[in-house]
Amino acid sequence: MEIEKFKHKISIKVRFSDLDAMGHVNNATYLSYLEEARIAYYNDVMKKKSDSLDFNAVVARIEIDYVSQIRLGDKVEIYNRTSKIGNKSSEVEHLIVVADKNEKIVAAKAVTKLVSFDYKKNQSVPVSDKARKIIEKFEGGNK
Repeated sequence: MEIEKFKHKISIKVRFSDLDAMGHVNNATYLSYLEEARIAYYNDVMKKKSDSLDFNAVVARIEIDYVSQIRLGDKVEIYNRTSKIGNKSSEVEHLIVVADKNEKIVAAKAVTKLVSFDYKKNQSVPVSDKARKIIEKFEGGNK
C-alpha cells in the first residue's frame, strides 16, 4: 500500500483510554479507529451528513498488520480507499500513520471487507450501481 494512492484521510486524537498497560494504543482500539475512518470515508465520498449512519453494508472481515506503536500525544492520520468492488462486496484499504514532523511512519495496514446488506430482508444484496459509480469516480485511476 502506497500512501500516494489514497485520496481520503482523517485525523484521530489518541485518548488516554486508548492505551494499554504498556503505554501504547491497544491493538483492539485500532478497530475503533478503522470504524471511524470508514464512516468518515463513506460519508465524504457519498456526500452524506457527517452524523449519518445509513450504511447498507456489514463488515465481513478485517485484516490488520501492526507495524509500529502509537503512543499518547502522537498525531495519527488514517488514509482510506476502496481498492476493490465486487458484485456484493467491496474492500477498503487503510493506512494508519503517525505523522512525526516531516515524516510519516506507518503504524498499521488494514483491509476491511464489506458486504452490501439489506437489513429489512436480512440478506446480502448486490452493490448498488449508484454507489459503485460514485466510488469509482472518486477513486479514479488509483487502483
